Amino acid sequence: MNILEQIKSKKYVIAGALVLAIAVLAAAVFTTVKAYAEEEYWAVQIGSKTACVLNSESSAKKVIKNVKNHYTAEGAKVKAISCDPAMKVVKKTYKASKRPKVSTVDDAVNYILTGTKKRLTYTVKSGDSPWTIAAKYDLSVREILNMNEEKDFSTLYPGDKLKLYQMNPMVTVTATQQITSEETIEYETVTKESSEVLKNTTVVEQKGSNGKRQVTKVITTENGKTVKSKVEESKVIKSPQKRIVVKGTGILPAPTDGKTYQGDGQAVAQYALKFVGGPYVYGGVSLTDGADCSGFVLSVYKYFGITMAHDAGVMRSYGREVSLAEAQPGDLVCYYGHVGIYIGGGQIVHAVNERMGIAVTGMGYIGPVMTVRRIVE
Repeated sequence: MNILEQIKSKKYVIAGALVLAIAVLAAAVFTTVKAYAEEEYWAVQIGSKTACVLNSESSAKKVIKNVKNHYTAEGAKVKAISCDPAMKVVKKTYKASKRPKVSTVDDAVNYILTGTKKRLTYTVKSGDSPWTIAAKYDLSVREILNMNEEKDFSTLYPGDKLKLYQMNPMVTVTATQQITSEETIEYETVTKESSEVLKNTTVVEQKGSNGKRQVTKVITTENGKTVKSKVEESKVIKSPQKRIVVKGTGILPAPTDGKTYQGDGQAVAQYALKFVGGPYVYGGVSLTDGADCSGFVLSVYKYFGITMAHDAGVMRSYGREVSLAEAQPGDLVCYYGHVGIYIGGGQIVHAVNERMGIAVTGMGYIGPVMTVRRIVE
């Protein structure tokens, strides 16, 4: 290589090194500029404190709007709404090297409404339970149990101490709204007596039905809890219908010729069962001191205002005949020289004999059934 070529080669090396140096310097300058460059963000400020930072002014304004609207009822007419401390959107700049944590709108709203946990010690009072305490502090029972794992809740006594926490929202949202809703008007039950209904028998003459009223209220809430309520207008849109119950006082002879009375056969059977274990007394009509078969039946039905002859044979002609398959509680089950009251499940209650007294047996215990008579239905 001659001298001229050597000089040319060194010239290219020097030029390359110079270009590389310039590139490195430019990169360093760019990095430094970028690190010290400022970026714009939008903060939601509560009082003098920054609650959260968002990418845009519109997002920050939406956070404030959603916090305020969180406690408004659907369809309500909002008369006034405010936050304490007040919230506002503030433009902030940060160096690129110290970018803030940016929140989404939903996360920011939830953070402001939920706030921070404040630990506290609760003293158990008389009548307290994990469920009532949980409801009072807006916690779940599981959360209370987890915070007090060392505590045996099967032995919770007044004076015991529990570890709890209470959420402290960052703002108090006070909302005054006009709300129109429908309320139920409970029906009234009226009871009257009638001799046309059998004694100790209750009949529903008219079923009750609830009514409805349209109520317009102006309600003021603080974080969703009502602190003031005033009814502006109340209008009945459906009147309630009274429930009319008739309590019978009537005393009537046992029905004949296939007729029956309005009554409750199940109530007859249940009343008769109260005297199981009582004594059998031939010719007796006392449910407590003793009765024979027909005396037992007539005394049970006498309680319900129906008079009967003290004769099992005569009882076979009372009421309306039904088949064994159709037998219902309260029906008379008649045999030759004997009678009992059907209680269901193929069984009767009757004054059997001196050895057994008043007892429950199967229908076939006495012998063949001659007829089944329905007295009330």
